[in-house]
Amino acid sequence: MKNLIKFSLVLSFIFCQTSPVDIATSGANKLRMHGQLNVFHNPATLGYKAAQLDSEATVNNLPLEESGELVNAFQDINTTDSDSLDNEFSEFESADEGGPDSLSIKIEDIIASADSLLADSLISESNFSMSLFNVSFGLGSGSITPNWISNQLFGGKDLRNAQERKDFLKGISNDINIQVPVFSSLPLINFSFGSNVVSLGQVVSYTSVNIPSGLAQVPFIGLEKGKELNISSLEMEHITYLPISYSKGFILKPGIIPFGQKSYAGLRSNLLIGLAEVHTASVNGKIQGTDANTLIDADIELGASLPVSIDDSIPKGSFPIGIGFDLGIITEIDEKLTIGAGIDNIFASFKWSGATVYTASVLGELTPEDIAEADSITNLLNQSEVKESSSYKTSLPTSINISGTYKAVEWVTLDANIRIDFGKSYWASSTPLISLGSEFYPNSKSPFYFGVSFGGENSFGWGTGMSLKMGSVIFDISGGQLGGIFNNATGMQLGFGLRIQK
Repeated sequence: MKNLIKFSLVLSFIFCQTSPVDIATSGANKLRMHGQLNVFHNPATLGYKAAQLDSEATVNNLPLEESGELVNAFQDINTTDSDSLDNEFSEFESADEGGPDSLSIKIEDIIASADSLLADSLISESNFSMSLFNVSFGLGSGSITPNWISNQLFGGKDLRNAQERKDFLKGISNDINIQVPVFSSLPLINFSFGSNVVSLGQVVSYTSVNIPSGLAQVPFIGLEKGKELNISSLEMEHITYLPISYSKGFILKPGIIPFGQKSYAGLRSNLLIGLAEVHTASVNGKIQGTDANTLIDADIELGASLPVSIDDSIPKGSFPIGIGFDLGIITEIDEKLTIGAGIDNIFASFKWSGATVYTASVLGELTPEDIAEADSITNLLNQSEVKESSSYKTSLPTSINISGTYKAVEWVTLDANIRIDFGKSYWASSTPLISLGSEFYPNSKSPFYFGVSFGGENSFGWGTGMSLKMGSVIFDISGGQLGGIFNNATGMQLGFGLRIQK
């Protein structure tokens, strides 16, 4: 069982917060439910379900009175005009034997039929959806592209030659940023009923490693004499947590949003269970080139909390419990345009008790030959390490999403979203992320998607995908790239999922 937990933990190191439809639209579809199962969408979308339930209640409670009044009105009209009708159209007397009672019965039948059709159409709308399986994977590498790999690996270079090694590494002009995000939804865990959604068991993970380009080249070419490299930008972050969420949508009274026709609000409350966290608290030091060697002088502080003990050096951590809230509001400007805004991860934080804090100092001189021949460079350096049990707190980035969706024509719907992050941890970006997406033939059995994004961690991204509707069963598949297009891309994304929507 312990080995299974360890294996699951390793797999969780590549889990994140996107779904297949998010990848296909580059995260632009914040105002569309797509089965109501993506708990990272604006919770105000559930207001549509509240409106549906309200309409059903109206159909069940009001029509009998209204239909009776309508029938009475027809009866009054028929009674008042019956004499004149008999005088003017007496030749049709035999055809008027039924009188007003016959007419009222026909009107009652028509109203009853109309009520029945309206009620049936409302009640038949989807009030239930469930995710059977959902996995999305992404990998971003900062500056390494397929073109770079092809040119360097298959360019006939001999890495034993110093100049050849320099040519091999030429092209890493920026820091190497590695982000590994994946989203996983376990079977039979997430479900919705009406304007409510309960999510139990979506594992969310994010891993990011930032390596200065100069540091990445040191093992191959060392440093030129007198050149100094600051390593403070070396950074690693990982978090894995399990959110248990309840979402609710509401209808807003007309006039609260003056420029909208119909408006909705939503609230999502999250119980957050922390599973694993690793981060570099601080990295200070330098690497300096000398006549023949490379001088390393660095101090590193690392915090870590894991749910199991891998060995004696990594003791078992705690399972911290946190809470967080998401708020959303949307309004329909007209029949085609809907806009909205949302705030995610309000007060969302963890206190990792019983975590391990490592403090290490490294000092020494190395040559490229030492690095190439040694099984472990730690044997060649003077180092000290202090490991102690401690506690620290981390917070999820708070994000504001400003969204819109536009039904351009019957066969295409356009989506847009601007995400602004607050905070510096995990996936937060100092640059806003602008996403533009589209869904083609949304009412068909196989709608397909396309989206692009600008800004954020990867500067540019694009995605595409489709859904296959097989009755109540829907299969989603998507893919895309980060940082560029085709052979100039620095990352990729893939996603697929299976859900039920009735």
